[in-house]
Amino acid sequence: MKLAIAALGMLAFGVAAADERPMNCADLVTLDLPDTLIRSASEVPAGPYAFGNSAPTCSSNTAATTMRAFCRVQATIAPTINIEVWLPLEGWNGKFQGWGNHGFAGNIEYSDMGPELNKGYAVAGTDTGHQGTGTAWMQNRQQVIDYGARGIHEMTVKAKAIVAAFYGNAPKYSYFNGCSTGGKEGLMEAQRYPEDYDGINVAGSANFDQIGNRVQYVWNGQVSFGSGTPIAGATLTLINNAAVAACDARDGVVDGVIDDPRACDFKPASLLCPAGQTTGCLTQAQVTALEKVYQGPRNPRTGEELYPGLVRGSERGWGGHTAGPAIFSTADQFFKFMVYNNPSWDYRTFNFDSDYAYAKSNFSALIDAVDPDLSAYRKRGGKILFSHLWSSTTHAATKSIEYYDQVAGLMHGGDKDRGDIYGKTREFFRLFMVPSASGSKGPDTFDSLPYLERWVEQGTPPASILASHFTNGVVDRTRPVCPYPERAVYKGSGSTDSADSFVCRRLH
Repeated sequence: MKLAIAALGMLAFGVAAADERPMNCADLVTLDLPDTLIRSASEVPAGPYAFGNSAPTCSSNTAATTMRAFCRVQATIAPTINIEVWLPLEGWNGKFQGWGNHGFAGNIEYSDMGPELNKGYAVAGTDTGHQGTGTAWMQNRQQVIDYGARGIHEMTVKAKAIVAAFYGNAPKYSYFNGCSTGGKEGLMEAQRYPEDYDGINVAGSANFDQIGNRVQYVWNGQVSFGSGTPIAGATLTLINNAAVAACDARDGVVDGVIDDPRACDFKPASLLCPAGQTTGCLTQAQVTALEKVYQGPRNPRTGEELYPGLVRGSERGWGGHTAGPAIFSTADQFFKFMVYNNPSWDYRTFNFDSDYAYAKSNFSALIDAVDPDLSAYRKRGGKILFSHLWSSTTHAATKSIEYYDQVAGLMHGGDKDRGDIYGKTREFFRLFMVPSASGSKGPDTFDSLPYLERWVEQGTPPASILASHFTNGVVDRTRPVCPYPERAVYKGSGSTDSADSFVCRRLH
């Protein structure tokens, strides 16, 4: 093994043929890595995708229906972190990509790894230290730590060692990719392990304030169906139609999409039923509930925002929030089994002052990625491309803007800085807010990783990302998505369904 390791720096970059590699695939089981058992290593021939559902989970719609030949390595890092590393047998592009998770993890995201393997990447995924959808792990502090941050870091370190052993070279570039919990994992890497990745792609959303996010689910349940006022089905459609009608044109284009919901002043009271009318309008209880959902959870004692509310224009996607009869399972399980260890816990008893403070003080350091100090990641030359769909209702898009503003304020001294407060931040971290809404033609499909690659490898920061909308598999609208605080502005001529008719411009 010492000879093999010594040979790593002597081989040409980008090994193409099997007989040039220092190790055969099957021999990787003999690799000695700290606290790691390599359970199996075997070649998988090229052929149809054979790992269950092949649909990607983030913003790209490129599925791996077939896959190139690869070496599949399965390993366990102590105590219980399972990882897989997929290594192209031919045509490795010299790069490594780690993939993130969803929800509480517990599985490896094969459908996301497949397309990246086909691009030539060596890819890795992990269950972060627990398997399946059970909840017993939530009372095991080590498994909570592994879920929160350690699992992804350990996967990354061990996977890159496996890549180096197999090809004879360490990856020239390493990228992290993910959305939802995967987005949180990417930000956690930048905050706590800045040396792990050259580039981090948050592709569509990030649940980085996990406690705040789950408090929002509790809030939405309490103010709607938990108080006897469910908002569902046709009522959500009615609200959405009214919000879009009130605010669609504010961005200069009537296209069924509110580009920046923060600028929408739609008033729920405008839908209040007049005397004698019971259909096509809202009761006073529904108006009150709707206002509270838009507002988001607040501390009843101080009035402090705990997490942003859901935005105007996203109402068609609210069913899981306001329809009932139960709150999102991730919030229910989090408080029942991780915070209170009480299967009888009832979301209707949650106190948004004392209970919120208890959850934050005991668990935020373990699972939240909310630290705005990214100076170490910036210093090492890392790049972050962060996109968030305004249509996301599981993770409030406004939260990503709040975090970005916090990072910029820390970098620049906030409003006291006489220059552009986003200037230094945009040099290594760019946020792209994607206009979209459930049931609309908002362009919400894109692959942001190539833009990140050009930024990391060629020094070209993304000036915009091309996003598309598909109907029955056919692109019927494209739009540039601009780096915050810029927005896509219509040039005044040309089709509003074509990206060529728009330019990115900062409006404030």
